[in-house]
Amino acid sequence: MNLETFNKDVIPLQSAMQLLAERILGSTEDAEDVVQEVFLTLWQRREELDKVLKLDRYCLFAVRARCIDIIRKQRHKKEQIDIIPDISDDEILAETEKTEKYCELLCKLMGELPEKQRQAIHLRYFEDNDTYQIGQKLNMSCNNVYTTISRAIQSLKDKLNHLYI
Repeated sequence: MNLETFNKDVIPLQSAMQLLAERILGSTEDAEDVVQEVFLTLWQRREELDKVLKLDRYCLFAVRARCIDIIRKQRHKKEQIDIIPDISDDEILAETEKTEKYCELLCKLMGELPEKQRQAIHLRYFEDNDTYQIGQKLNMSCNNVYTTISRAIQSLKDKLNHLYI
């Protein structure tokens, strides 16, 4: 389909497309955007339009499909917003203080670990080293690094459980 045929066959359908989009979306601005997007898509696929038997129905169907996509996206955004709980500033502050105290406690407990375990944990979780890098720095095999970190974590868990029981 060339520009002349597009202007003759597709552009005159703009008002019908606009009305359909307005009915579905309830907004003139959104309807105009939809029609413009559909025109752009139709122009990009103009070679395929020669094969379409009922161009008016095809265009209206494209508008309807685009409107449904927009409604789905709006509904999804609304659902995401509804999922976010309303939390007061006091709750956020209390949770922050609780987290800070927990971090202080964890640092204190890490200080009580044997030196190799403390170093391995620090390198793994604070400096983001893998077991090979930790092994190189601490002069240990990868298996020993893995075992050392596992024992350190288990020790921290045990101490935390002991404090909260």
